[in-house]
Order: sequence, then C-alpha cells, then structure tokens
Amino acid sequence: MVYRISAEVDYLRADLFNRETTAESQEFFGRVVDSAKRLRRSQVLISVHTSTPVFTAERSGFLVQLMSMGAREEHKIALVADSEELNHSHEYLELVGRQHGINVRHFRDEPSALAWLKGAP
Repeated sequence: MVYRISAEVDYLRADLFNRETTAESQEFFGRVVDSAKRLRRSQVLISVHTSTPVFTAERSGFLVQLMSMGAREEHKIALVADSEELNHSHEYLELVGRQHGINVRHFRDEPSALAWLKGAP
C-alpha cells in the first residue's frame, strides 16, 4: 500500500494505491482523519487506485475514523474510484456512512467530486 495525503487550498486530498487488507484500510483512514484534524480541513477527497474493494465499513475503520471527525454539515468526504468494482464498494461506504450521519458521497470522476466539495449542487 502506498498513499499520499496533501493539503490543498480548500480540502484535504488523500490518494490511496494498492490497498489489499483491512489493516491497511484502518491505517489509511486513521491517517486521513489525523491529517484533516491537524491541518483543519473539513472537506476530504479520497481517491482510490488499483486497490481491493472494501465491503466492511466497520472493520476497515471507515466508520470509526470518519465519525471521529464529527457529523457536521461542513464536513464532506468525497470518494472516487478508478474501477467499477471499487465504485460499488464506495456506493456501499456512502450508504453506511450516511446512515451514521457522515456527509459522504461517491463519484465516478474527480471533477464531480471537487465540484461537490466546493459547494456545487
């Protein structure tokens, strides 16, 4: 697994490559949330590349870590995937996340995700 987290002007960008295990997911989501808190970014773009899909929101750390950011409306998490299988995984994460009060959406492309993060309807 390789990841890159960077502070952009209005959001935190987190790119994830080659994730294979639940433990790697936990590590990644933990680092994303720590970075968002430390850098005071309430909007996060998570872009996943060539990785194993996640269909266990609880074990992956997705729920616990992202819920720790808070469930305020200004907190937005945009998920982008580079494959159809990962996109289905992100649909699931969106559904479960929203049921737990997380403002999360999945997108098929980065321009759409960034438009949502920046306030476009």
